[in-house]
Amino acid sequence: MSGVHTLLLQLEGPMQSWGYRSRFVYRDTALEPTRSGVIGLICAAMGITRDEYKDHAARFDAVRMGVRVDREGRPERDYHTALDVIKADGSGTGTVVSLRDYLADASFTVGLESADLRMLSDIADALRRPRFFLYLGRKGFPLTVPPIRPNDEPRHGTLEDHLLASGGQRRIMLEAPDGERTQHDWPLCFGQRRFKPRRIKTAFSGHGGSG
Repeated sequence: MSGVHTLLLQLEGPMQSWGYRSRFVYRDTALEPTRSGVIGLICAAMGITRDEYKDHAARFDAVRMGVRVDREGRPERDYHTALDVIKADGSGTGTVVSLRDYLADASFTVGLESADLRMLSDIADALRRPRFFLYLGRKGFPLTVPPIRPNDEPRHGTLEDHLLASGGQRRIMLEAPDGERTQHDWPLCFGQRRFKPRRIKTAFSGHGGSG
């Protein structure tokens, strides 16, 4: 894939939450960063609001994403109680208990692959000097390290080149048309919470590559 480059990001923090099928009082988390969560983080860095995203979505479609699990997180669950919540039928108020899942002490390397080198460079610049506060999937879950180091730039090569070559047997999730599972987290419009599915395949590091 001549001309393809990959930008590597580090997402690490004491708590992360990457929901993709949350409904009503249950807030789930995937075991690794979702596409919607990563694109949302990049939009925050660039100063793109939820309502503005639909005007920029096509440019992000040129990005293929992969995630290497450097440290598996520990799944945890919080119980939140809200008092005096108005009932749906208008009959009064009640108490609502919501369940919120998150990952504790996880660390991921996210790869963004594209033939649009200028866009990857713009993403890198924005992450070094973010316009809005950056968090790991949920407000209140900050990063403990910068997502990109000061001198890091997009590297020539594919996701496979840069994610598969690390030592040890690390789990890697790669976007691929022939992926074995589907995840409904490709953002179309954040303001209206519209997403489409993407295909993902699983690989393991230590099986080639040059990154």
